[in-house]
Amino acid sequence: MLTDLPVFAKAMRDQRRALLMWLLGVAVVMAIYTSSYAQVKKQGNALDSIPSGMAGAMHFDDLTSGAGFLEGTVFGLLGPLLLLIFAISTGTRAIAAQEQSGVLDLYLAYPITRRRLGLERFGALFTSVLVLTLLVAVEVTGLASSQDMHVPAGHVIAGAVQLGLLALFFGALALCIGGVTGNRAVTLGATSAAAVGSYIVNAIASQIDGLHFLQRITPFYWAQGTRPLRDGFDAGGVIVLLAATAVVLAVGMRFFSRRDINT
Repeated sequence: MLTDLPVFAKAMRDQRRALLMWLLGVAVVMAIYTSSYAQVKKQGNALDSIPSGMAGAMHFDDLTSGAGFLEGTVFGLLGPLLLLIFAISTGTRAIAAQEQSGVLDLYLAYPITRRRLGLERFGALFTSVLVLTLLVAVEVTGLASSQDMHVPAGHVIAGAVQLGLLALFFGALALCIGGVTGNRAVTLGATSAAAVGSYIVNAIASQIDGLHFLQRITPFYWAQGTRPLRDGFDAGGVIVLLAATAVVLAVGMRFFSRRDINT
C-alpha cells in the first residue's frame, strides 16, 4: 500500500532513526519530571516565592495538585518545547531544506505534482507527531497513576491530543512557509518566532484582564487555555487547531504549486 505513497514512505524511512531517538528522549524527560511530583508536592511552600503573575503565566500557580503539576511542567513547558522543536524542524525539512539542497529537483523529475509531494510529506509529519503524542499519552497516564496525581486517564489523553495538535499546527506552518519561500533559514526562523511570540502573547494576555481576548488568536490558548487536564476534551479547541492547520497547509500548497523553483 505504501508503494502508492512513495514520498510518504521515503520520508518515514529517512526519519525513522531520528524518530526513535526523539521517542527515547521524550520518554526519558517525561519520566524524570513526572516522577518528581511527590517531591514538588512536599516543597509546596517554597513555590510561594514565585511572583503570582509569573506563576500564573507559566502555569506554576498550582504545582501541588496533579493536574496543576502536569499543566505547569509536562504539558505547559517541556512537552510543547520538545514536540514543537521536532515538528518545526520536520516541517522545515519537508520542502525548504530539500529545495535548497537540490534534492527536491530529483523528486519533481518524476511524474508527481508538487501538491501531492507536499501533502505526502505532511502525512509523514502527521504520523510522526501522532506517534509522539501516543507516547506522551500512554506514559504520562501510567506515571500519573503511579504518583497518585488523581488525574483521570481521559483528561491526560485530552491534554496529549491537544498538545499534539499544537505541534502539528506549527509543523504545518513550517511546511507552509517553506512552500512559500523555499528558504530553510527563513522558514525555521519565521516559524520559531511565531511559536515563541504566540506563547509570550498568550502568557502575558492571560494575566491582564483587558487583554484576555488576545489569547484567542494564539494556538497555545486553544491547546492549553481550555484546561484539558482539568476538564477533559474541549471540542472548540480541537476544531480550531485542526482548522488552523488545514488553512496554513492549503495556503502553503497553493503557493508551492505555483511558485517558480527553477526545476
